[in-house]
This record gives sequence, C-alpha cells and structure tokens, in this order.
Amino acid sequence: MIDPFRQWAFDRRNHTHSQRVYDWWSRHDRVYAAFVTAFLFGRTAEFRDRTVAALSLDPGDTVLDVGCGPAPNFERLAEAVGPTGTIVGVDASPGMVKRAKERGKQLDCEVEVLRADAKRLPLPNDRFDGVCATLSLSAMGDVEAVVAGISDVLRPGGRIAVLDAQSFQTAPLCWLNPLIEGVSAYITNWYPDAPIAQSVEDTFVAVSMETFHAGTVYVVTGEKRD
Repeated sequence: MIDPFRQWAFDRRNHTHSQRVYDWWSRHDRVYAAFVTAFLFGRTAEFRDRTVAALSLDPGDTVLDVGCGPAPNFERLAEAVGPTGTIVGVDASPGMVKRAKERGKQLDCEVEVLRADAKRLPLPNDRFDGVCATLSLSAMGDVEAVVAGISDVLRPGGRIAVLDAQSFQTAPLCWLNPLIEGVSAYITNWYPDAPIAQSVEDTFVAVSMETFHAGTVYVVTGEKRD
C-alpha cells in the first residue's frame, strides 16, 4: 500500500498543489514551525544560522531569499546586512508573501517581498550579493532552472547558500523512505530526488557541502564566477 500511495502523492506535485499547500501552512504558523523543527531534528535555528553565515554578507549588502515562506530567515539576514542593507523575499504562495511582508515591517532594513515563480525571477541581473534558499528548492521541481535564475541575479563573486533535505541514505532508515517521501510530497510538494547539490556544483565555483543527520540534511554553498 505504501508504494502506490507514494506514487499517488508524487503524481499530484505541481505549481498549483504547491501554492495550495503553502497557503494552508501560511495560515497555521505554529504548525508550520513545529513541522520544520521536527523535519530538522530540532536543529532549525542552527541550520538557518549556518546558511546565512555561509553567504558572508556585509553591512549594506542586498540579499535574496528564494522561497522565503513566512520569512523565518529575515531576522538573521537583517542582522547581517544592517540598516543600510536590503532583503528581497520571493515566494509563489500569496499567503506566505503576506506573512513575510508582515514580518518584514518589523525590521530596520529595507525589505521587499514579491509573489513570483522562482523559475522566472522578476529581478534584474547582477543585483544581489547573496542568495539563500532554505527548505524551498526541493519543493519547486525544476531545480536546474531555479539555480540558473539565481545565478543570473547574483553579481559576480556573489554567494549562494542552500539548506535542504533528502531521503535517508542507508539502511535500516532508508526502508522508511517510501512512506516519508509520499507524505512529504503531499503536504510540502517535496521532490526528494531534486538535483540541488549537483545543480549548484554545475553552475557555481568554490562549491562546498556540509551534511548532517546521516546525510539527510545539508547546506551547499557556491560562488558566482567573476
């Protein structure tokens, strides 16, 4: 029964499904936070800190948060870029955009939040000093197109940092993958085989990757060629 359920859930993944489920999550902030905490084994703050730190941002920089959700990264990004810096958040969910805008109003730096498809970023090339994506690229499907668009909007020398997750890599936990993948695909639009790390490696230079929890959670970083 598990494998048919997994396939059923996988067949429903698309842009419309993603928007619907994330609109629901946007109306249930505490449930969303609890889910992410469980998904990251209670180390949410640590992993987000690592991701933002990997961007090596300076005061006055401009940073993009792709798939920003309800803006859990904004406070960290604001601390990094300071009051003279700028944060731009992009999300396809109207509900998430609304929540991110509300959060952005509480910060001292300039904040702009746009509703847009990450595969077609409505942003000028070479604008950003850094781009982060936390638990978002694996819900978008066409990762190669998203990473290529991120490269376009990054300035030469700018950095990308991605926090994401993949299925269990070794036995016996990998036996749980069909169930976990099916449930996650349905409630988060997850693509567990999304080639995120490979896309970053193919597009950027000075790529590095840290893995955690037996490889299920990772932070991959890279730099745009000068």
